[in-house]
Amino acid sequence: MAIKLDAELDIAPSSTLRAEVANLLRKQILDGDIPSGERLIETEIADQLGVSRMPVREALRMLESEGLINQIPRKGLIVAEYTENDIREYYTIREALEVCAIKIVIDKISKEELEELKMYCRKAEEAHTAGDIEMVCRWTAKFNERIYDSCEMPRLKEQIKTTQKYLRTFRFTSFKEASRTEQALKEHAEIIRLVEKKDYEGAAHATSVHLRDAMRAYLKLWKQRKGRI
Repeated sequence: MAIKLDAELDIAPSSTLRAEVANLLRKQILDGDIPSGERLIETEIADQLGVSRMPVREALRMLESEGLINQIPRKGLIVAEYTENDIREYYTIREALEVCAIKIVIDKISKEELEELKMYCRKAEEAHTAGDIEMVCRWTAKFNERIYDSCEMPRLKEQIKTTQKYLRTFRFTSFKEASRTEQALKEHAEIIRLVEKKDYEGAAHATSVHLRDAMRAYLKLWKQRKGRI
């Protein structure tokens, strides 16, 4: 396995070596430079990066906890690989949970939090216009976090995030498709409009549409990487 050592990292000055290694590997997994099914060997990574094995071992544990890699008996650590049925199942679960969340948030979200949602949506649109995919992802993540936090149900949030972690490997790549990004941002704006109107069924339907469109885009990319279309 070859690691791209010229990858750009977004590392704070206080970050540990473990975090730097984790960020490097995470970015390359999410970008597809380290493909699904690839075996990650601790000693090889340490040698390529010129670091000791300890920060690499800790970084791999972090990525395993995020669901990006899995420990497979007699094979070692493997970049997560899913079937089409797995992906459909994860999205079905996520849709059920997020529809539940959006109905709850209508009664709980404050005016200030609603304005925060609008701001995140605007920031994501600005990043999309500027061609900054990484910032689109960040503002979109903040948009989602605001909804989950406004529900005031930490267990529901944890269940949603547990499901999301299995879908991370294509998240960054999917935003490289401008048409899908533009559509997703329009869907977010529509969800905000319906939440503000306190339209329970409308917001629930818009959330379902958004996630089903996301699943179709995800599956398209997954099949392309698998060479199936």
